[in-house]
Amino acid sequence: MAAFFLKQIRRIIAVADWLDDRTANREISALRQRYAPKVAELEKRRAATDEEKKRNWEELQATLAEWHDMRDLVLDPVYGRKADRLTAKARKYGISVPDRKDPSSEAGDENWDRSRLTGDWMLTNEYEQTLRGQIRDEQRASYDEFRKWATLVFAIVGSLLAFISIRTKQKQPDPCPRNYYRNDSGECVFALQKNSRQALGQASPAQTAPSTRTVEKPSPGKSPRSD
Repeated sequence: MAAFFLKQIRRIIAVADWLDDRTANREISALRQRYAPKVAELEKRRAATDEEKKRNWEELQATLAEWHDMRDLVLDPVYGRKADRLTAKARKYGISVPDRKDPSSEAGDENWDRSRLTGDWMLTNEYEQTLRGQIRDEQRASYDEFRKWATLVFAIVGSLLAFISIRTKQKQPDPCPRNYYRNDSGECVFALQKNSRQALGQASPAQTAPSTRTVEKPSPGKSPRSD
C-alpha cells in the first residue's frame, strides 16, 4: 500500500524532484561521514622514507577516487532526470536544444556530459545556466502576452456589464404607485397635490388683480349730468 501511494505521489514532478534530492542528500552525507575521516588521516600521516610517502599518496588518491565514484553513482541519475525535464521544458517554449552527443567522440557536443558509471546524460554547468536564462525570458514574454489579453478581456467584460446595467435600469418600471409622480427630490407625491399646487399658482387675473376703475369728478360750474 505504501509503495502504491509513493508511486502515485511521484507522478507530481515537483514532489519527485524533492524526494530524489532528499534521498541523494542523505546518501551523500553518509558517504562524507565514511570517507572524510580516512582522507584526513591519510593527509596527516607522516612518512619517514620516500617509499612510505609514495604509498601514502597512492592510498590517498585511491580513497578519493573511490569517494568520488560513490558520489557520482548517487548524483548522476539525479542530474540526468533534471536535464531531461529542463530540456523538455525548453522545447515546450520553442527553444532549440542540441542533440546528445558524447563529448569524447569526434562529433561530440560541449553542452552535454555523460556519466561513465551510470550512462546518464547531463547538461554542463555553463549550458544549464544558459538554458535556464532562455526559459526565464520566454516565460516573461508569455506572461506579458497573457496579461495584455487578460486586460483586454476584462475591459470588454466591464463595458458589457455597464451596458447591461444601464439597459436594465431603463427597463425597470417606476416604483411609484398609480396616480403618483416623482418630484425633483426623488419622492413619490400624489398627483392631486400637484394639480392643487398648479391651480393655486395659476389663479385667474380677474380674480386676483385689484380694480382699476375710477370715478370722474364734476367740473366746476357744471351740474352733474343726469340720465
